[in-house]
Amino acid sequence: MIRFSVALVAALGLAACDSGGGNPLVGGTDPTDPTDPTDPGTTDDVLRQNLNSISVPDGSTVLVNMKSLDGTPLEVTFVRRPALDTNGYEAYSIQEDPLDRMFVALTKSSTDGTTRAAIVQDGGQFNRYLAGGFYEQTGRYTPPTVGSGAGQGQVSYAGNYAGITNISTTLGAGLLPIPGGVDPTTLPQLPGEAFRVSALIFLNANFADNTVNGEIYNRDLINPADLSVASRQPNLELIVTDIDPTTGQFAGDVEIIGDIGVKSGDYGGVFGGSGASSVSGVVALSNFNNNIDDEEEVGVFVLTQCGQAGDSVLCDIVQP
Repeated sequence: MIRFSVALVAALGLAACDSGGGNPLVGGTDPTDPTDPTDPGTTDDVLRQNLNSISVPDGSTVLVNMKSLDGTPLEVTFVRRPALDTNGYEAYSIQEDPLDRMFVALTKSSTDGTTRAAIVQDGGQFNRYLAGGFYEQTGRYTPPTVGSGAGQGQVSYAGNYAGITNISTTLGAGLLPIPGGVDPTTLPQLPGEAFRVSALIFLNANFADNTVNGEIYNRDLINPADLSVASRQPNLELIVTDIDPTTGQFAGDVEIIGDIGVKSGDYGGVFGGSGASSVSGVVALSNFNNNIDDEEEVGVFVLTQCGQAGDSVLCDIVQP
C-alpha cells in the first residue's frame, strides 16, 4: 500500500478560488463567485480542497472540474462505474490512460431531493493526491418547529457514510492495465486506486439552541483490488458545533474516539427542506488512525431525518 500527501495546490489555491465559488453542485451552468459568505451553496474551503465543481448526475455521467490533472477540458466527463459504488453512494470515474491518475467521484441526493453532496479523489501519484468535496441545499429551507417534549426541535439523522482515503494500491481492479510487452523498468511511478471507506453515521441536532453533533462508526476500509474489508478503523466523533439559524449550515471539528481535544479533521454540511427533512455534508480528515502515519480521507454523508419517509432502520429507536 502507498500513501500520498494532499497536493500543494489545495493549500495555495483555496484562498483565491478564482473559478470555484458559488453553487458547487451545478446543473449545466458555470459556477460564479459567491456574493454572500453564508450562502448555503458555498462549501467551506477546507472541505472544498481541489474540487471546483461537479454537476448533478444524469444517470451515466457527471461533469467534474478539479483544480489539477483530472483531464481536459477544464470540465471533465466522469462515467458511471457501478462496480465502485460505496455504501449506497453512486460512483463515477475517469482515467485517460494507464499512466494518468484515476479519479473517483461518489455522489448522492437526499430521498426528498432537498440536499445533496459529493466527493472526488484520485489514488495518488508522484507523492501527491488530489481531493475535494461539495454539499448543496436545493430549494427552500425551514427548521423544525420547536416545542416541548421529545421530537419537538431536537431531531436525529442516521444512514450511510462513504469515504476515499490516500491509502492506495497499483493493483486496483478499476485501473487501466499496462499493455503487454512494455518493459516495466521504463515506467514512471504508476497511479494508484484509492482504498475506500464504508461506514454508518448518526447525527443529533437541536434547533432550539442550533447545535449538532454525531459519530461516524463501523468504519470498514475497502481494498480496491478485490473489494474485501482490509481493516476496521476507529470511530470518529463529530464534535458539537453551531447551526446557522438562517441558512442551516454548520462546520465543526472531528476527533478520533477517545482522543478528547485532539483534532483529526473537519466536517461541515447543510440542512434542507421543510423542517430540516434532510442533511448533507462532507468530512476531511488529516488523521483517522493513530497506528497509521500520514493517513487522510475525504468523506460524504446524505441523510434523511428520522420520522421522514425513507429514514434509516436505526430511527425506529429514537424520537424524531
